[in-house]
Amino acid sequence: MTDQRKEVINQLHELNILLLHTKLKATRTQTALRAATRVCNVEAARRGVPPLQQLPKSHDTATHMLDCLSTEDLSTLSELLQRIIDNTDTRILDEEVAERRKAIHEFLMLNHTDTEVQE
Repeated sequence: MTDQRKEVINQLHELNILLLHTKLKATRTQTALRAATRVCNVEAARRGVPPLQQLPKSHDTATHMLDCLSTEDLSTLSELLQRIIDNTDTRILDEEVAERRKAIHEFLMLNHTDTEVQE
């Protein structure tokens, strides 16, 4: 079971890398598109033509990755990912709260001259 979890984590890392590359590619494309639109608008303004509209921001840049899944598969994947996210969020939040409490306790144990206060 541990090996299977490691395999899934490795697959999630690979998917995350693919998503990051896709997002980076989409960001570069959008940046180039905005720059080209600005250039066209400056030229249009010089000619007295109305400027072009900005293209809408596309949020569907990585949806092609999920084309291999059926609607039922997508639903199951969504539920599983949400359970993983909820579990991870809860654990991370608990760890952060514990670390903050520890830091606050350590701060309260020190006076302003950085010497330990007698308990």
